[in-house]
Amino acid sequence: MKRLAGALALLVVAALLSLAWVLETEQGLHWAAARVQEAAGGKLRLEGLHGALAREIRVEHLAYSDGGTALEARSGVLRLELLAFLGGRAGIRWLRLESLAVSMTGGGAPGPRPALAFGFRIDSAEIARIDVQARERRFLIEELRLHDAALRQDGAIAGSASFRLRDERYPITADIRAGGTLERLEISFHGTVAAIPATASAVLAPFAERRLEAIDAQAGPIDLKALNPEWPTTALDVKLAGKPTSSSALAGTLALRNAQPGPLDKQRVPVAAAQARFATDFAALSLHEMTIRLAPAGTLSGQAELRGGRATFDLRVAALDLRSLRSRLRRSALEGRVQGMASERMQSARGELAQAGMRLSADAVRTGDVVEIRSLRASAEGGEATGSARLRLSEPMRFEASLKLARFDPARFGDYPAGSINGHLEASGALGTEYRVDARWIVRDSTLLDAAFASRGAARIMPRRVTQVDAGLQLGGATLNARGGFGARGDELAWELEAPQIAQFLDDAAGRLRASGRLRGTWDNPQGDVDARALGLRLRDRIQLKAVAVKASGSLAQHDAQIALQAEGLDLDARLRGRWNAGRWAGEIRALRNSGAYPMQLSAPAPLEASRGGVSLGRLEAALGEGRLLVKQLAWSPERLDTSGEFSALPAQWLVLAAGLAGRVRSTMLVDGEWSLRAAPRLTGTLSLRHAAGDLTITEGAPMALGLEKALLDARFENGRVKAKGAFSARFADVALEGELIPEPDAPGFGITGQSALAFDAHVAFADLRALTRSMVDEARLNGRVSAELHGSGTLASPALSGTVRGDAIALDVPPYGVYLKNGELRAELQGDRLNVTSFSIQGSEGRLTASGALPLRFSEGTARLAWRAERFGLLERPDLRLVVSGAGEARLQDGKVLLAGALRADRGYLELEQERLPKLGDDVVIVGQQRPPPKGRARVPVALDVQLDLGDALQVRGYGLEGRLTGRLQVETTKDGELRAYGRVEAVNATFLAYGERLQVDPGVAIFDGPLDNPSLQMTAWRRNQQVEAGVQLTGTARAPRVQLVSNPPVPEGEQLSWLVLGRAPGNATKADLGMLQAAAGALLARGDQMPLDRRIARAFGLDEISLRGSGEVADRVVAVGKRLSDRLYISYERGIGAAASALVKLDFSLTQRLSVRAETGTSSGLGLFYRFSWD
Repeated sequence: MKRLAGALALLVVAALLSLAWVLETEQGLHWAAARVQEAAGGKLRLEGLHGALAREIRVEHLAYSDGGTALEARSGVLRLELLAFLGGRAGIRWLRLESLAVSMTGGGAPGPRPALAFGFRIDSAEIARIDVQARERRFLIEELRLHDAALRQDGAIAGSASFRLRDERYPITADIRAGGTLERLEISFHGTVAAIPATASAVLAPFAERRLEAIDAQAGPIDLKALNPEWPTTALDVKLAGKPTSSSALAGTLALRNAQPGPLDKQRVPVAAAQARFATDFAALSLHEMTIRLAPAGTLSGQAELRGGRATFDLRVAALDLRSLRSRLRRSALEGRVQGMASERMQSARGELAQAGMRLSADAVRTGDVVEIRSLRASAEGGEATGSARLRLSEPMRFEASLKLARFDPARFGDYPAGSINGHLEASGALGTEYRVDARWIVRDSTLLDAAFASRGAARIMPRRVTQVDAGLQLGGATLNARGGFGARGDELAWELEAPQIAQFLDDAAGRLRASGRLRGTWDNPQGDVDARALGLRLRDRIQLKAVAVKASGSLAQHDAQIALQAEGLDLDARLRGRWNAGRWAGEIRALRNSGAYPMQLSAPAPLEASRGGVSLGRLEAALGEGRLLVKQLAWSPERLDTSGEFSALPAQWLVLAAGLAGRVRSTMLVDGEWSLRAAPRLTGTLSLRHAAGDLTITEGAPMALGLEKALLDARFENGRVKAKGAFSARFADVALEGELIPEPDAPGFGITGQSALAFDAHVAFADLRALTRSMVDEARLNGRVSAELHGSGTLASPALSGTVRGDAIALDVPPYGVYLKNGELRAELQGDRLNVTSFSIQGSEGRLTASGALPLRFSEGTARLAWRAERFGLLERPDLRLVVSGAGEARLQDGKVLLAGALRADRGYLELEQERLPKLGDDVVIVGQQRPPPKGRARVPVALDVQLDLGDALQVRGYGLEGRLTGRLQVETTKDGELRAYGRVEAVNATFLAYGERLQVDPGVAIFDGPLDNPSLQMTAWRRNQQVEAGVQLTGTARAPRVQLVSNPPVPEGEQLSWLVLGRAPGNATKADLGMLQAAAGALLARGDQMPLDRRIARAFGLDEISLRGSGEVADRVVAVGKRLSDRLYISYERGIGAAASALVKLDFSLTQRLSVRAETGTSSGLGLFYRFSWD
């Protein structure tokens, strides 16, 4: 037993030693590796093994090959998990490989799942580089990291991995998780493909006939332009979901959304969304229930199929807006169908779209290497364009194409000029290596831009060369002709342009243009000359130039130009020389001279450079009249400005012209100054302006000279912050200003915006208001002293003002109306947007007018309220116009309308009324050069009134024959429409009326107002008293429709009433002179208040100009005359006697001049006479 126990112990020790030798020695590692290679049957080869099974193992080279799969690993380090082997599975604690090459050339049907002798687990693995060759494709995977990967003997699998797939166009960064079994492998993917986020999950069956059981993937946003700069910009999100069905290897849905759709000309894709159901067996693909939605409008729906090398599609189009394709096309809602097919031998497409007034159709086919556009047609509103083309794709790729236009209106299809074009275009040539296009076209009997349009021409177009050009174009009165060629040595293209009306082509310009030139050289070095001249040029209704002439010649490498401008006060000539290279012009201003009203002469050539990125001007020195301008440097770019210079005796009219104020300001002022400014982008530097001599005159309205004595401005810029001081002294005012402007912190550029902080203090003093208002108001004179202390804060867009305003010795004189006000005082405070009038008073005669309240600085945006009071205020103080009033009220401004309310009483007054106080032209006088004023409508008062007027008991009126005292009260109001309304009663007391040489007593004399101010009811009677029969004239009705009748006491017939009124006695004893007076009085009374006399109204009724009764008081001497003016010079009349000796005459009067006329008469007597007219005022 002892021997047996000893033997067993020996065996155990030997086994342990053997195991230790295998696990702990490199020889044991080699022995174990040899056993594994033998078991692999020669498929596995290990080289360069170092280490031990129980420690770190290094492998210099590992190769495995089995059928179509080969693996080759190099420079590997790993550590085994030996305890895992006790559980019947292989384990690796960690593994690192420098490279792994995988080659897979196998294919065909899947085989059975391999039987696993044991499980396998890798806790952590890193492979720096994996080179995969799968049939004809090669993949390079970098930085593969594997975590917790396990494969059990029953086929269960788990683990995660991350890697980068290197590809020039579509690199992939991925995190992958795997689960399930070898028969049903579940994989999820998170990562990016070409920097596009993507996620996917799939279920694979590697050993089944259908290896893909399900897939669900999405990616986006996808910008196609990021993948290829020539592709449009997109923001696509794509979703795919599918699984096998009984009839398809994979079927499901495909959805696409584009967050940035747009037309093709904007480098966008018009598709906004698309979705479809698909089915595939990976040899064929079908899309059904397909819907494509376009932006802004349009839907394509239908199906497509790819099978057996042949693809077909059939789409229905609904509400297609052509703006989806190009932004300048018109809004549309086209309906139709588009079909196509493609195979290896033939491809074709055809479609037709239509809507009311528009139809589009096309039919194209490719057979072999021939592409044929069988028909192309676009029609709208009776016009159409039709065409066809044929192209051979094999060299030399010859083609023919034709296009015909019939009443074609481009505006019907988009934002293009309107017209009606008739013509045709023929083109042929080759598009391959021997590129050549021969084009011929004719357009006639056409219109474009509402002008006649015609064109005819031919040209040959080759790569970088155009030859055999013979073309002409006519549009309205404009013509353009070109003949010759360009692009090669010896070519010359001559052209001529004439445009009698530039406004026909440019909205903001007008004038006449004529230009010609020649173009020579090549595309790399073009040469030529240009001669252009424009007359009567007007730009944007602000700049008017009598003539502009431009001459230029040379090449891009060196050219000269001469520019001449002529305008009001401007006769400018400039000469430049320079070169153009790489998008930059560099040269010099060789001469610059103005010989107009503002002379200027460049002292020496000035260097100048210009490009899209900026402008740089070197030292420029010029004489401006008697002054001098020196620009030391000027460099400008969108990011930077650097300039400095000085000037002396600079005519300020140059600044007036630059500001566009030439029509409102006239200047004789000269200015001295200097500047030094730098911006990057905030401004830093100084600017100084000083008045040297001369004056400014405001020319709007009556010209007003400012009488400048001193003006200066000093500004300092510190990183965008502006500090300025200014002083202004003129004949009527002195102004001192000091302020600061702070840039907005986050604003671009100079930083000066509407939100920039503002602060300033100003002192303004008007020493003599009379000098300010003398040229502004013709009849009024305003005098006095006004001063203001102002403080400003807030922002440039919304400044907040505060301060005080003080006025003393204010006086207002309006002599024509007898207004003489004096000793006025004003005290006011400025608070924000309001001026608070603390007190205002002014003296009129022995009384005063006072007011207080608030006024907005912007009347259109605020409300105003002023309370006023008058105490025996002498408003009018002229010998024939005197008025003293008392009262109180208020004036308001609300919602942009002035409201006046209050009560006024006339304390005393004397109004002497005349027919016309000041002379004025009659309504029939027309002043040459002025438009006739429009006819006056119903008067609208621009204020709302609510005023009580009390005429008092001391208001004397004299005028128009009336003399007496007026009393009464009126309420004057305005309606919503601004019409005046009055309510009340006015009565004449102790009044007389002078008529017929007699002073008639007015009793009663009442006007009652109950509506329109100009149409009161009248109750007036003027009596001739103190005689046997008291007669009078009674006026009733309204002012617009008065009724006049004779009255008497006691009552007598109307004829006797007229005699007692006019003659003061009965008609029985009337003389010839009395009868003439009665006739005139009767005519006036019979007019019954009408403005036109009775005889004129009767004549007009018969189509005549005159019916009259002429002669002395005797009936025998009376004649009846009728007359008619046939023209402005010819007048015809007929006279018939009514006495015992009847007579008849026809007279013809013709005016030779304003004073000389000739008369011919025939009838009872005949004669001819020449008359000369004199007149005196």
